Order: sequence, then structure tokens, then C-alpha cells
Amino acid sequence: MIAAFYARGLIDYLRARGLDPATLLTADKLTELDTAKGHAEVSMADWVAMLDAAIAALDEPALPAQAGASLHLRHLGVLGHVLMNCATLEEVYSQLARYIRLLGQIGQPVLTFEGEAAHLLWQWPYDTPAPGVVAQFMLAARANFMRWLSGRSDLTFDVHFHFARPTHDSAHAQIFGGVVRYGQPHSKLVFPRHYLALPVVAADEGLRRQVEDRAQALLATLSGEQRLMHRLQALLGTRLANGHATLDHAAAALGITARTLQRRLSAEGESFQSALDAVRRVRAETLLREGGASLSQIAFLLGYTEQSTFQNAFRRWTGVTPGEFRKQEDRY
Repeated sequence: MIAAFYARGLIDYLRARGLDPATLLTADKLTELDTAKGHAEVSMADWVAMLDAAIAALDEPALPAQAGASLHLRHLGVLGHVLMNCATLEEVYSQLARYIRLLGQIGQPVLTFEGEAAHLLWQWPYDTPAPGVVAQFMLAARANFMRWLSGRSDLTFDVHFHFARPTHDSAHAQIFGGVVRYGQPHSKLVFPRHYLALPVVAADEGLRRQVEDRAQALLATLSGEQRLMHRLQALLGTRLANGHATLDHAAAALGITARTLQRRLSAEGESFQSALDAVRRVRAETLLREGGASLSQIAFLLGYTEQSTFQNAFRRWTGVTPGEFRKQEDRY
């Protein structure tokens, strides 16, 4: 999941570019993003699919990085105010790591040092490889934050990407300002260590305690919410192909009744089917990107008895067929 206010950064960027997000998302998904209140979260898979669709529509492989570099304070919610009231950029990264859950389940920033160079790795928390579009967006956003928090638009960053060089990539050099390397073991920013000593120009000690109290309260709320959904999705991921990814089997494995499972999911605004669809979609997109399995094999691995049922479900999730999705991925 990803915080709706953070995901809306992409929507705002696309609209600024003159591209109607309604051409990339179903009406209900766009409405969900536009009308989400408070700390609502939306599907990371839907957000990644929109990034992929925007790249295809504009033929710009670096679009995720451009969108990440365009983020504003409003796209960070309470976390943005926490970061603005840090003393230095080094403290910014300490607080970012502490409160990153406020932006969703999007991974963790890991800061290491080699001599006078700082390496900011974006650590993806899932077993599948991080989508290249996510790495672009996250790293460009981090570079952008460092510039506007320090008031130093001249800061430059070398960037490593774990994906292959795209067909045209000049925008990456413009966004980061340093050397861009592709096909690397990890996606990360590399920059002079002394950047971290730069002061945050808008820091207000009087506001610091207030915004941290708010962030801690939100974090405590999030640590308890959707815990069942996460456990359920992890369980379903291990049972897709063996016929045991059913409501009754899942409830038994979780030690509760099927009725209780449905009731608790409903209280979180979720359902068993939404959990199963989310797991199947992520697994399907991963298998399609890897390219080694046929559509019938993928359907079997997802627990479908008919290939046509899988194809219809995939079109419902993404707006394209599995074959069209695979061609789009091969293009980049």
C-alpha cells in the first residue's frame, strides 16, 4: 500500500503535463485517489500500473523520476512537516527512516558511508525485485527533498539504477545532475558526505515537538491497522497454486472462523477477494516481467483452473491483457 496523498504526487504531475489521469486509471481508482481523506492508503500495484501506463502514453522512460522530482510538501503529509523541522539533512534521514511508514509500505532508506561519499540505498521490502519505476520515483524524490530542505538547488547526485539503460535517458542526468549508471546491483544515490551537515533552512524548534507528536500518534495507529490484511496476503502468497487460497483454508490457518475473518477485514475496509486479487496481481506482473512462463502456466500458478479466467481478471486489474502488459515491459 502507498499513502494516498503521496500517490497523488503522480496525479498532480500528470495533470501539470496535460495528461488526463482518467485515461490511465479506471474511474473508481481515480476517484479513490482524488477523494481519499486523512491517512487513507491505496494499492501500490495500481500506482505502479499508472506509472507504466504514463510511460507508454508519453514515451518517456524517465517519467517516474520527473514525477518524483516534482513532489511538494503537500505530498508528504505530516512527515513533510517533521522533515522541515529537522536541524540538518543527516537528521532528515534519521527521521525519514523512523517515520517512513507514514508514506505507506514503500521500503526503507538505508544510509551508509564509503570514505567521503554517502550512499542512500532504497531497500525494497518484498521478495520480488523492485519495479524500476518505483526506484526512479523514490530516488528523484529524495534528491528533490534534499535540495528544497537545504535551500540548495545546486546539489548534484550520482545515481545507480538496477535496471537496464532505457532507450532514451537524458532526463535522468538532468534530474540528478551527476553520473547515471544502469544495470547496477542496487538502486541508490551517491553524494558527498558533507551534504548531510547542511542545515534545514525552514526549521522551527517551536513546531518540532508538535509535529513529532502528531507523527508518532499516526505511526502508532498504522502499526495496528491492517495487520490482519498483511498476514492474510502473506499466507495467500504461499498457497496460490495448491488450491488452498480460499476463505475457509485461510481462516483455519489464521486460527479464526471464516465469518470472523470476513468481519475483521470489513472493519479495515477490505475483503477476502481484494486480498486475493492483490496477491494474484503482484505475482502475475512479476511472472510476466520475468518472461519464462506461458500464460497457461501463470494461470495455474495463480490458482486459476482456466487461462481465460486469469486473462479476464488481469484486464480488470490493469486495463490491459497479460500479453499487452508483457509487450509493454519488453519495450522498456
